[in-house]
Amino acid sequence: MKAALTVYLLGALLALATTSFADGVSWEALNDDTRAVLEPLRDDWDDVPPQQRERLVSHALRWSNLTPEQQERARGRLKRWQSMSPEQKQAMRERLKDWNGLSEDEKDQLRRQRAWFRALPEEKRQALRSRWQSMTPDQRGNLRERIHQFRRAEPAERERMLREFRRRWESD
Repeated sequence: MKAALTVYLLGALLALATTSFADGVSWEALNDDTRAVLEPLRDDWDDVPPQQRERLVSHALRWSNLTPEQQERARGRLKRWQSMSPEQKQAMRERLKDWNGLSEDEKDQLRRQRAWFRALPEEKRQALRSRWQSMTPDQRGNLRERIHQFRRAEPAERERMLREFRRRWESD
């Protein structure tokens, strides 16, 4: 009898949950913090498809857990996105698709490389950017190939390659 009651209650809860999610979240059901984040959508909320409402609520909850610095960075990214041309947005979507296709090891490697670059003094970063931008597509491809060779090299060979790179960099 107790097991049957438990199964019945679980079924009722599941049916209730499925019904509320199928209809989406109503504006009144949102807590004050979530409403504050989603305020720009208030007048159009009933027209937002239920699945998109769920996604928006999820994003709003994440937003409210961000530090003020993280929120400021996110606002900056949104401003950059809004200022992009449709072609730039498409290129960004393609880069995101490429990123999502990488393995976790590849993503970690790229994160380490970005951290290394960001740790450089601003003048070094600017010098590297300028040098990269002044390269032809062939030169960039050659550099990428040398980087791949470096990654595959044994430690002693890497040291030799680094010395050579530093020697060339210092002379330019």
